[in-house]
Amino acid sequence: MVKEKNPSDEMKQSLMNRYGETLIRKLTRQDLAEFQTYLKGQYDPGKGWNHKNRLKFESKLRQYFHEEVIRREISGIEAVLKLLTPEDLKN
Repeated sequence: MVKEKNPSDEMKQSLMNRYGETLIRKLTRQDLAEFQTYLKGQYDPGKGWNHKNRLKFESKLRQYFHEEVIRREISGIEAVLKLLTPEDLKN
């Protein structure tokens, strides 16, 4: 019997392959938690968008990526950061 692959698992693996060298191998558990906190706190249904969290998120990303990469690939980077767990990291 062939096990069906979960589409989100496939997406996660694809993103991990893409950003593995520049992000996942260098990312610490503390930084991952910080990134995920910023991403979760970007929007509050009662208050709307929290631009300060977005600025903190982008500032932290600059420790890992050049500005051009952030502008070009922000959605992929956000997606992989949302899907990662501490167990996925090398550090």
